[in-house]
Formats: sequence, structure tokens, C-alpha cells
Amino acid sequence: MPVRPPFLVIPIKAMCDPDGRLLSADPQLRRLHDESGGVESGILAVPKLLELVQLSAKTGVRVERLVRVADRTHDLDLWVEAQPSVEGIRLSILGWHEHLWGPDASAEAATIAASPYRLATRTALSIAPNGLVIRATASIRSLFGGVVQGRRIEDLLQLKSTELSWSDLLAQCETIGPLPVITPNGTALLFSADPAVNENGKLVGFHARFVEAAMLSQAEQEPSAISGGSGLGFGRQFASAVRQPLSRIMANAQTIGSRLNGHIDESYAGYAQDIATAARHLAELVGDLEDLDAIDRADFNVASEEVELGDIARRVGGLLALKAADHHIELVLPSADLKVPVIGEFRRILQIVLNLVGNAIRYAPDGSLVTVSIDPVSSSLSVSDQGQGIKAEDRQRVFEKFERLGRSGDGGSGLGLYISRRLARAMHGELVVGESPEGGAMFTLSLPKANLI
Repeated sequence: MPVRPPFLVIPIKAMCDPDGRLLSADPQLRRLHDESGGVESGILAVPKLLELVQLSAKTGVRVERLVRVADRTHDLDLWVEAQPSVEGIRLSILGWHEHLWGPDASAEAATIAASPYRLATRTALSIAPNGLVIRATASIRSLFGGVVQGRRIEDLLQLKSTELSWSDLLAQCETIGPLPVITPNGTALLFSADPAVNENGKLVGFHARFVEAAMLSQAEQEPSAISGGSGLGFGRQFASAVRQPLSRIMANAQTIGSRLNGHIDESYAGYAQDIATAARHLAELVGDLEDLDAIDRADFNVASEEVELGDIARRVGGLLALKAADHHIELVLPSADLKVPVIGEFRRILQIVLNLVGNAIRYAPDGSLVTVSIDPVSSSLSVSDQGQGIKAEDRQRVFEKFERLGRSGDGGSGLGLYISRRLARAMHGELVVGESPEGGAMFTLSLPKANLI
């Protein structure tokens, strides 16, 4: 029988729409989806996970339970949480335990179970604090030509920078990389590793990842160049450190506030709901910082696929309908027969439009209209409201990092529009703001038109 797996240090995340369509996913969950026959932006192809998403969407409440699924080489016991949000259904894998198939399954399972260094995620290597490799996936074992466990990391990977040493990197107990490294057979890789701690906060090792670096300028690439942008990876490190504690805070506060564990005074239930709301705002900020870290990297890129703007608009309308209803705001959406295909990445376009419509709902007066319109001629989507609008002199400032135009206390991070414009331009499009016909603000997203054959 499946047993509850140990909690991950870094939960594995995904976002689905209420129908179960996978909008975004961390690599581990994306791989499960692909190996189960899933397609890009299609219905989540792992049945047990899809059931949780659809149950959470139908009931409107958080669902958390143990499920068993399988990939090509393992049975996987997963502790999974599905949580409704304004963007859709957030899927979080909080626990992950693998059961290897094949003749050496029992031996490997026993080795892993006995190890004090049971680390967080499904990764390429697990490394003890002293530099010994304590676990490796089959693909990594083949890369190094056989036995990897029990060997020292410096014997497996040569650091390209002579100013760095493995002992110094591991002693810092911080996120490592990405750093250029060379295997004994000359393969160039980018190495990254995150620290893992136990329940007492003690470092128990690192979990490492590799990216093929063959396409990079290997002779000249330095760590600072690989990092791109700020070169610090702050958003990723910060997100890794705080995402699980925030998830716990939200889950526990919601449980208390909903009185699932028994009656409590009304005022304390209100305090719990306030805590959950504050934690959600922090979680949104964490997501923005992670996006900021990604889009400011020199190697950031987006997919190029055909996306239908009318479909995007109607999906956003469905995802934000409850938020609009809370403010008695009517969402006016394009008609179902309007179809305007453009070129971009589905989840990134959805992210931009969610941000624009969410902002319009946040700042528009209660009882007003928020309109999403599409122009087939310019292949653009506009979001307009009946609020105060944005002064002409502020229309460039609003796209700057952390710019709030003096607003405070509304839960915004000041990063959404900066990220949205960067994403639009990465897809060879543009995002601008002007005045709506009703006098409020109107944001217009333009994207390359799809070639219809």
C-alpha cells in the first residue's frame, strides 16, 4: 500500500484551468504529463492528478491527498494539493517517493530509505555536505560511465573556473550556479544545486541539476555571463526558500478560518482569513520575483506557436469571473465566433491577459464594466476599464520595475506590467497603455499575426 511520502523541500508546481488544461508546470510534472501522452497546453494526462484538479474546480475548495502514479521506470507516491485561485487551479506536489522497477529495485529502494540524506526533488544528483554523491539517476550514471554513488563530486566534474573549488562552494550552504563544468569525457554542462535542510534547519545535502551547454560558447563562457540579467538568481533562490512555508501558512490559516477542526471565535476566524490573504499576496510576489529572474536572463526565450486570442480572452473571463463578481464588476468579452490567431506562447499570453484583466478589476470602481476587445486587423487584444485612468506622463513609468504610481495596500507587487511588457516583446509583440473610450485606462497587447494557409 502507498505510504505518505516525505515532504519536499521545494514543492513541484503546476497551473491548470478549471477544465484541467495544463497551463504551466515545473519540469518534473511536465515530464509526467508528456510521458502519459499529454500535449502542450492540453488536458493534464495523468488521470489521478486530473481528478484532483477537476474536484477542486467543482467544489471550489482545497483538496489534498495521496495518489500513486507511474512514469517509465518508477511507481511514484505523491502527496498532492489542488487549490483554486484567480488564475485557475494550482497543483502542488508536496511529497514525492519513488519505487524503481526492475531487478535492482529492492536494493536501490533500501539504500535510499536508509540514507539520512533523503533530499527534496527528482534530480540528477544528490550530494552530501562533504561532497560525496549519494544518489544519481540512471541517465546520469550512463553519462559518467557507471558507478557514481560514493564518488566525490570533484572526481566527476571539473569546474571551468580555476578561482572556485567544490569544497568552498559546498561550505557556503547556499544555492550553487549555474556554473560551467566538464565531465571526464569532455561533455560541457551547466551545473546548479540547491541546499536541502531537515526539520531542524540542518543542512543535509544538495540536489543538483544539469543543462546541456553544447550550444554555448564553451571556451569563453563565464558564470556571470551564463546567469544573465542580474547574475544573482535572487528570484529563484528566494522562491525556493519561501514557497513551501507560504503554502503551509495558507493551508493552515484556511483550515482555521473555515473552522474545519472545530468551532472558534468569529474574530479569530477572521484573523486566520487575514493571514491566508496576506500569505497569498506574498506567494504572488514570490511568483513575480521568479518570473523577473527568468525574463532578465540573457538566455530567456519563449515558444512560438499559434494561439487564438478569442480563446485566451474567454478563458481569462472564466478564471476571473468570481473576482469580478466580488466587486460587482461586469466582464465584457469577445463573442465566441471571433477568432484571431496570433503567434506566441500560450501560457505567456494567458499570463499577460490575466495580469491586465486582474489589474482592471482591482482598480476599477465597484459596479463598473471591464471590457476585453480584440481587433482582427491589428491582431491585438485590449483591456479597458472605467476607472481613473493613467495620466499621459505616467504611461511609461507604469511599465518600470516596482512602479506602483503611489498606490499601496492593494496587494500588488509593481512587477506585473514590467514582466508583461518584457514577455510581449520576447514574442515580437508590444504592450502599451492609453485612454479607454470610457475615460479609464486601456492596455493593448499586439502580437504577430499567424499566417493562415
